[in-house]
Amino acid sequence: MGRHSVIFLRVLQGLLAVVNLTLAAYAVPDETGAVYHWYASVAHQASPGALQFLVFAPCVSLASIAYLEVAVRQRRMIMAHRLTSMGVEGLNAILYLGGFVAFALTLSDASATACAGRSSCTLSRAVAVLAAAEFSAWIASAFVAAQEWFRTEAHMNKITAARRQMAEANARL
Repeated sequence: MGRHSVIFLRVLQGLLAVVNLTLAAYAVPDETGAVYHWYASVAHQASPGALQFLVFAPCVSLASIAYLEVAVRQRRMIMAHRLTSMGVEGLNAILYLGGFVAFALTLSDASATACAGRSSCTLSRAVAVLAAAEFSAWIASAFVAAQEWFRTEAHMNKITAARRQMAEANARL
């Protein structure tokens, strides 16, 4: 996969993170507002921890995207940076996996009567679906990073073997 597919994934990840953060946390004054606001003003209860986690995860994603794009633009990206980048992508995937599963379980535990006909329930489901989409995008980019790392590692092993053969040939002379 080329650099264009990675850029597409980064744009998709950024857009999904902003939309997820907007739906989950943006406070508007009426009942049709965001999910986080609905819990505080209409339900008069604390928002679930899973929702708070899904407000945190997009913030981490946006910071991660900035790091990953700065790290790629370095002249010589050493292997440690590649492994760190792969770890950052894996961390984001794990955050979204945990977040959307926990929030989906929270939504399934809620009684159907409390959620019937409320737009905030639809927004809650949308937040869970967007988090699942974000998980998929981060898994895809982690897979691309792993492919790149293995390809680079194999190339470096070939170079090392060639240098070793040249050194042995020069030592025999």
